Amino acid sequence: MNKLLSFRFQNTALALLLLWLVASAFYYTEQLFSPNFYMGYDEGTLHKVIKYFACLSLSVYFCFAARAWGVLFFCTLLLLLAAFFVIDSGGLEVTAVSFLVTGTMAPFILIPKLFENRLLLIGRIIVICGAGVGIFSVIEMTLLAPIFESVWASTGSIRSISTLFNPNNLGLYVGVALVLLPNMKMKAIWASLCGALLIFSLVASGSRTAWVSLVVVLVYALIMSAKARARILNFVLRGLPQLILISVILFGVYMISLMYSAPVEVETANRGADLYTASIRWDNFLKFLGSMDVSLVFPDTAGLRTEYIQDNFYLVVLNSFGAVGVLFFIAFFVVFFSPWRNTNSDVFPWKLVFIFYMVSGLSGSQLNSFPNNQMFFISMGSLWAYRVTMRRSRERHTADAPRAA
Repeated sequence: MNKLLSFRFQNTALALLLLWLVASAFYYTEQLFSPNFYMGYDEGTLHKVIKYFACLSLSVYFCFAARAWGVLFFCTLLLLLAAFFVIDSGGLEVTAVSFLVTGTMAPFILIPKLFENRLLLIGRIIVICGAGVGIFSVIEMTLLAPIFESVWASTGSIRSISTLFNPNNLGLYVGVALVLLPNMKMKAIWASLCGALLIFSLVASGSRTAWVSLVVVLVYALIMSAKARARILNFVLRGLPQLILISVILFGVYMISLMYSAPVEVETANRGADLYTASIRWDNFLKFLGSMDVSLVFPDTAGLRTEYIQDNFYLVVLNSFGAVGVLFFIAFFVVFFSPWRNTNSDVFPWKLVFIFYMVSGLSGSQLNSFPNNQMFFISMGSLWAYRVTMRRSRERHTADAPRAA
């Protein structure tokens, strides 16, 4: 009876997780129709409360289901520190956000182990949601172009945000969906449709970070894994004709919308060749190095280097948690986690997702970008498993084994 209740409870938790992943992809849909927020990058208090509460609720279940008491205690400590930083500074600054995100979402690292036989389903949900995001991107670049004209003019570039709050967040999300796509065992027509919509939104996002990261992951997969080469080749051979057809249709829709709508008067630079934003990131990196002092040992609660770190995951982590905090994270992982060398083919795509995020982290921060942050922690779970759970499983296996005569 207990096993039956546990099974039903786990299925309920899985259903809630899938629903939340769907909701996460379209979490900022309302902002698509009122893009004035774009310049301020403030999602609002209600959005923050809902997403952190939902993630925390799921995380508590994951910790109980995996008996990951160490993770639960660790996250509780982070949340207490986040609350202290908010009270001390009188607002939710970057350091407090980093603590809050990690405290509410770090247990997502337990998902691959808890739902190992459902990773394919989870991946498909993200791919399909990414395709849905692509549909909104098409709508944004065609029907909604007039209301975005002022925003595009102010930024000097025509870039899609779809339902992901900002262009770089969109690029990372659909980039992850593209990494997963060849491994999702979908029918050719559906895989091609999803692929075309994902590629459209990836290009429309103008996120060079996502473009470069995707190429790096593709090259890595082709070189390092024969199975990955076979899957990618099979995906291309089965779906290429449909992919080309659907891409042509999407491009045709876009061109027709331009013909029958008022021209968008925006002076834009070539996004692929313009290195202005890249130079800003490099300058910020140099300024961060120049501002390093003994205060970097501890979390930057005063926001001394906040303006220099937004575009680099590694700098966000170092500045938010401090050198002491980073060492504490490493010690925590060494004590409670072990490398998970799993041969399950459904786990491998998530390892590629982790590589994608680590590469993109050089010029963007997935830690404070929802919903990429929660998918980042899921990808970590494809490489590391909670050690206490593994040890207890071995002990139970040994106890159940027949004793030698």
